[in-house]
Amino acid sequence: MLALARGDRAAFGAVFAALWPFLRQFCSRVLQDDSLAEDAAQGALMKLFFRATDFRPDGDVIAWALGIAAFECRSLRNRRTRRAEELGHPALATVPVTRSSPEDEAIEANLGVALREVLTSLRPLDRETLEAILRPGSPASRTPLLRKRLQRAFDRLRVAWRDIHGSDD
Repeated sequence: MLALARGDRAAFGAVFAALWPFLRQFCSRVLQDDSLAEDAAQGALMKLFFRATDFRPDGDVIAWALGIAAFECRSLRNRRTRRAEELGHPALATVPVTRSSPEDEAIEANLGVALREVLTSLRPLDRETLEAILRPGSPASRTPLLRKRLQRAFDRLRVAWRDIHGSDD
């Protein structure tokens, strides 16, 4: 990943080969749908390669890739929910999410506590923006103002996370 971040395109194959099975399995567990999992894993890798220059040398590749993949899974699930609502089929809107083990649940709980700790350190406007966008049924059409606020809130969240936990991955 470090070579790819420095611009060595020859590293693409090795990074893909190492991350694809891992991300594919993660997305499959989260989405419980093989075709959606493939789409999410592919989208995550595309974003990862597109943003490879943002990778920090001291960062954890797996954590960074998982964060991108989790965002892709959420995006696909939200898109599917909106599409199902537009078609009037509420049964299509649900994608079951299961926990694979008690360890995963403990990790998720610890991450939730850490995220709440970081969120409390943000400005109220940033907190409100992030909470509004993560709330179920958040607005599908986002205004340019909301998108810019969201970008700034995420940037400040990354900085706050790095300050408190030493890494934004």
